[in-house]
Amino acid sequence: MHLRAQTDQVISASVGQHIQILRLKKNMSLEDVAKEAGISRQTLHLLLNHGKGTLVNLISVLRAINELERLSSLLEDIRPSPLQIIRMEGKKRQRASGRRTATDENSVATYNSKKVTDW
Repeated sequence: MHLRAQTDQVISASVGQHIQILRLKKNMSLEDVAKEAGISRQTLHLLLNHGKGTLVNLISVLRAINELERLSSLLEDIRPSPLQIIRMEGKKRQRASGRRTATDENSVATYNSKKVTDW
């Protein structure tokens, strides 16, 4: 199902149909679900058949039919992609520069102070 190509109304009607199917599989009446969710039967009807309602009502209905876990993918932590992780780390060193000792630093200073010519 390509969600981007569908209108909000089509998507909400599809969600309502799926909740209707789940309700029927659990053999629950509209009255039972509405009572358990704490909403009116008319509000449940509008939510399921016309996609009109609030997110709180949707959560209440999913809880009433024991299908609240279907929202878990929306509540997962959003982690960066592997490419974003690589970009955030920046360039890592490929080689060690080695340790410099006092004699190495003196020889570099001596080398810089002498003018060496090969001619």
